Amino acid sequence: MRKPVVFLAIVAAALAVAAPAFAHEEINPKQFPTGQPTFFTLSAANEQKVDLTKITITSPSGVSFGSTTHSPAGWTVNRTDSVITWTGSSVKPDNFDQWGYEIDSADQPGTLTYKVTLGFADGSSNNVNVQTTAVAPSSGTAATTTNTDAAKSSGGSTARTRANIALVVGIVALVLGLVALALALTARKRGGGSSRASAAAGGGEKQDW
Repeated sequence: MRKPVVFLAIVAAALAVAAPAFAHEEINPKQFPTGQPTFFTLSAANEQKVDLTKITITSPSGVSFGSTTHSPAGWTVNRTDSVITWTGSSVKPDNFDQWGYEIDSADQPGTLTYKVTLGFADGSSNNVNVQTTAVAPSSGTAATTTNTDAAKSSGGSTARTRANIALVVGIVALVLGLVALALALTARKRGGGSSRASAAAGGGEKQDW
């Protein structure tokens, strides 16, 4: 009984070691809206002992590649509506690089599966399936609308606050002005009374002469 158990353990360990080689290929964004062109970035890591020299990506059924692509330095691209191939340079072992491409649009929401083929300098290749998800744009539109309404509400509140502050400042200034005017009039009246009293006193002295 021990031999089958040991054999299964060895197989499991081998699969665990090999699995990362098929887990480091990614396409971003992982979710995108339907009905509009979208640009994607394909990331691929070389976990083999020889150089990675070729990248081929095949589009899902019903999806066409657009005209825009991105190639790392030294790589050249050959594009059709359904297949894009990059060659001409290499990715060293234990390194990764990124390639870019565009699709015209996805008509319906759902999961899109790309076939990515990695070609190596020794003639070997690995096929990897990488998925992205097309979603209806309504959810994003609703979120955008909500954010816009919130921004408008915030802007309106700020404007009202500023108007209220300006009104209070104006009222305070008016009150201070009225107080200053009242004080000035009071001082003037007092000054006038003093002048008349002085004049009367002066007239009395002249009569004594």
